Formats: sequence, C-alpha cells, structure tokens
Amino acid sequence: MDARISAPEQVTKPRTARDIRAERAASLARRSQAAAGPETGIDHLVCACGSERYGIPLAAVAHVLPMRPFTPMPGAVPALLGLIALSGRIVGVLGLARALGRPEAPPEAEGEAGHLVVLRGSQAQPVALAVDRVLGIAAAAGPSAAGMAEAADPAGLGNAAASGYAPASAGGGRPDFVVVDLPRLLRRVLP
Repeated sequence: MDARISAPEQVTKPRTARDIRAERAASLARRSQAAAGPETGIDHLVCACGSERYGIPLAAVAHVLPMRPFTPMPGAVPALLGLIALSGRIVGVLGLARALGRPEAPPEAEGEAGHLVVLRGSQAQPVALAVDRVLGIAAAAGPSAAGMAEAADPAGLGNAAASGYAPASAGGGRPDFVVVDLPRLLRRVLP
C-alpha cells in the first residue's frame, strides 16, 4: 500500500474574467511570436510587371482588383494610363512598369488582363497601380541606417524609386523582388 502524503492544497482565489483574458492574450502573443520564427521583416505585396518582380509595402495597399477598363487622359504624364470610378471616387491608374521606367509586357491573352493595386488614401488623389500579376505576399527586411544613406540608388539598381532588393528565401518558394519606395515613386510621376 502506498502511503504517500499529499501536500495540502493551496487555496486559490477565483480568477476573474479580466485575468482569463490577460492570460489568453499573453498566450496568443507567445504563439504568434513563435510562428513568426527567425524570418522577420516588412510584408510586401509581390507583383509582376513583365519578367520583373516588385514589392509594394503591404501597409500601403488598400485592396487588389482584377484589371478593368479605364478612361485615357489626353496630355497626362506618361505613367498615368487613365482613370476609373471606384466606390464613387475617381482613381488614377498608374502603370507600375511605366512609372519605374521599365519595359512593359506585351498585352496578355484575353482572361489574363492583370490587376489593379489600389493604394491607401494618403495622397490627395486616390491612385491604383496597374500590374501584370499579383504573385503573393513576402517579407523583406526593413530599411537600415546604412540602407537609408544609399536610398537614392541602392545597389546600383538604376532607379531612385527602388529602395532595395529582397532576395528569395530558401523555403516557401518566395521569389526575389525589388522593393518599391512608393512616396518617391508617386512624387516623380504625379503632378
């Protein structure tokens, strides 16, 4: 017969709903930190323009739409493809490849007309970027102090609107892409 003596049970006060919520929030925070793993950085929406891939900071993206017909604007800057009506507002459509001074892809077959990446309303005029395809979301390292000094032309990319290069990660099949500096790009192409 086992004659173990159990320790007297501790008297605990009842947990309040507030305590339970605080414990749950702490548990969820630990779980999301563990899921993030070693790969941290700023999330970017990776888009294709021809054979090149560009990353647009995800925080600047309001939504993504299938390409739709737009009204051309005579006499507009070359990057401005035209205007569309979206939720009762007039939105300018910029060709991302044109705005970056890159060659445009030939027109796609019917059914693969591209996407519009509508940017958050930080500018006076709402803007959407026309891209060939949206490939997905990938993380890229945030800007460092050294990178800020070379922001005008990082790694000799030849374009002041490119703020860096995000190499492909070994796992997950994420492609490499050029990070687009949206404020600089929009200042260059919009009046």
